[in-house]
Amino acid sequence: MTSRRRDLLLGGVFLVCALLWCWGVTVSVPTVGDEARLGPRGFPMAAGVLLGLLGLLQVATSFVGAEPPAKPGSRFQRHFIAALEAIGFLVLYALLLEFFGFLIATTAMIGLGVTIVVKERNHWVVLGMSIGLPLAIYLVLGKFLGVYFPVGRLLNFAF
Repeated sequence: MTSRRRDLLLGGVFLVCALLWCWGVTVSVPTVGDEARLGPRGFPMAAGVLLGLLGLLQVATSFVGAEPPAKPGSRFQRHFIAALEAIGFLVLYALLLEFFGFLIATTAMIGLGVTIVVKERNHWVVLGMSIGLPLAIYLVLGKFLGVYFPVGRLLNFAF
């Protein structure tokens, strides 16, 4: 697959996802009285519009510029495997969030990500990242801004 085709496909997927997202927002997120106000639909709708603009930009840039020379298939395989790993990490993180809650799931996934993806072998760096980052997120968003984090079914830590 050439890079032009890949860019067109990616831009088309972004556009379809943006349209479905915006439709889902208008169907599922209620409005608050006056339609002229931003309300609770504002941020999700803006995210969908930005995704649509990104898709349009991707499609537009696929028509500009020269076609680069073809690369060997091993590069595509590496990118495909990396994409599958990312999807696997997201699915595993969602499952861990459901059962163990934010703090434990985020700590475990950052530890796995730093170890497997980044291939960091220094135990102090892995421990510092996997404990420090979720704790900092919890303190800033949870304590200072009052954001509620998911609690797990198996281990219910409600700080």
